[in-house]
Amino acid sequence: MFRRNKNDANTHPLSEMFNRHYWLQIGLIALSIIIGIACSAWVIKGSLLKTALEQEMDHYWMRIERNPNADLPDTKNLYGYRWETETPPMAFKHQVLKAGVHRIFVDGKERMTVYGEQKGQHVLLVFGESNVNKIVWMFGLAPLMFSLIVLYSFLWWSNRRARRYFSPITRLANALEHIDWAHQNKEASPFQGISTNGNMEAEYLKQALEKYHQVLNDFINREREFTGDVSHELRTPLTILKGNVQLCQSRYGNDKSLSRISNTIEDMQLLVDTLLAIARNTTNTLTAEQICLSNIISELVGDLESVGQTKGIEILVQYDSHEFPRLIYPSMTKMVLSNILRNALNYSQGTHIHIIQRKNSIVIADNGIGINMPNDSKVQELSASQLQIKAKGHGIGLQLVQKLCNQLGWRVELFDRQYYLNTHPHLQLENTTGLIVVVYMN
Repeated sequence: MFRRNKNDANTHPLSEMFNRHYWLQIGLIALSIIIGIACSAWVIKGSLLKTALEQEMDHYWMRIERNPNADLPDTKNLYGYRWETETPPMAFKHQVLKAGVHRIFVDGKERMTVYGEQKGQHVLLVFGESNVNKIVWMFGLAPLMFSLIVLYSFLWWSNRRARRYFSPITRLANALEHIDWAHQNKEASPFQGISTNGNMEAEYLKQALEKYHQVLNDFINREREFTGDVSHELRTPLTILKGNVQLCQSRYGNDKSLSRISNTIEDMQLLVDTLLAIARNTTNTLTAEQICLSNIISELVGDLESVGQTKGIEILVQYDSHEFPRLIYPSMTKMVLSNILRNALNYSQGTHIHIIQRKNSIVIADNGIGINMPNDSKVQELSASQLQIKAKGHGIGLQLVQKLCNQLGWRVELFDRQYYLNTHPHLQLENTTGLIVVVYMN
């Protein structure tokens, strides 16, 4: 009846939406933190430190003016070198020293320095950059990480709360989506085992779905029982008629009228089986055969020849010379073509009906009065609800043809005869009023 997947709650679009938004928030927050830290490091190391070192150098020259023997800065974060000769100390012998703030190798590491010359003195101040990294960590990264942990925890808690309220709805949607109505047990409900976790809205929805399921299931069972009874009631008289016709044929010989009655009874039995299969949605039980479509067309023309003679309408057929057998359902195919042909015979009020067989389509053209199409269009896809049909016999036939074509995967279009012949000049037909029906096969 219904198979429940343990991962349904995680694979349902609603759950995927929440998960996607949840991880999108986390990704955006993480990206903003990385950008924030990078910007902070750039500002601290690039702008603030440069300004601070330049000010330290200016302050040192001011001290030298007041006291030529003033000591160099010597703190945890700043220390310096001073010499009066043109040759720098050994540690900077291979370094190119330029006035201003630069990064050079000092004590085996690339550090930020500021170099200046004044009154024969050369001064190089070095900033202990490792301490800056600690400052960035302590006052930048650590607080941000703490904020991130708090924020992620809140998002995780809110996501859990959201799942608590929306997971029942997701499971109810999955249960409704996976109901197998063809094998449904009328006493079983696919919603019984779903817990709503105290969500009142989900509980009301569950009760409504269970009630709807029960009503719909009862209706389906009544429909199945009815179609079963109708099937039995229709088959019984047809079987009796067929037996009596066979008895008459054995007694009076193979009379043409008896043969026609026998063929009609067989068509009726086939029609009953097909209609019941469509009503029960079990068309897969019908038998498909590898046959030529021309055989069905010629059989139909033979069956309807007497009707055409009574109406004064001649049926002309152009078969496909390069036809090949195709896998089709003979009963449904015969019903589609039979309904179209009977409508043309009964209501076209013309003198000729042309049946033109093509590779993947069949053209049925009459030279009658045609029909009025909505909005003065010249072509209309088959839909009885959209066509302005006044003849009483077209509606049921078109609805049946439409349903059968949907089952077969075919498409039917109705054309104004003159419009179709103008757009398809290769058809050697008289350009008169009428209707052309084209059946497009897969």
